[in-house]
Amino acid sequence: RFFFLQLAGKGVLLKDIRDADPFLYCSCKKILNMDSKIVDQDVLSLTFVCEVELLGSRREIELCPNGKDIILDSMIMEYYVNLIIQLRYVTSIA
Repeated sequence: RFFFLQLAGKGVLLKDIRDADPFLYCSCKKILNMDSKIVDQDVLSLTFVCEVELLGSRREIELCPNGKDIILDSMIMEYYVNLIIQLRYVTSIA
C-alpha cells in the first residue's frame, strides 16, 4: 500500500499505518493527543532524532537538518509525527 501511495505522489499519513504498524500508530496518536502544556514543558525530552537499527547496530538519524537541536513543542507535534512516518515508510523503503 505504501508503495502505491508513493507512486501516486501521495505521502503516507498516520491513518495509513494503523494496520501495518499498530505500535507506531499508537505511539504517534499518544503524542498528538498529549496536553500541549505538558509537551511545551519538555517532559518527553524529544528532539527531531530517531534511533534506528541497521545491520545489527543502532544509530541516530536526524529527521530534519539540525534535528538534534530542535525540541518538540506543541506547535510542531504533527510535523514531528509526520517526519517519523516518512522516515519509517518512505525514506527507508526508497
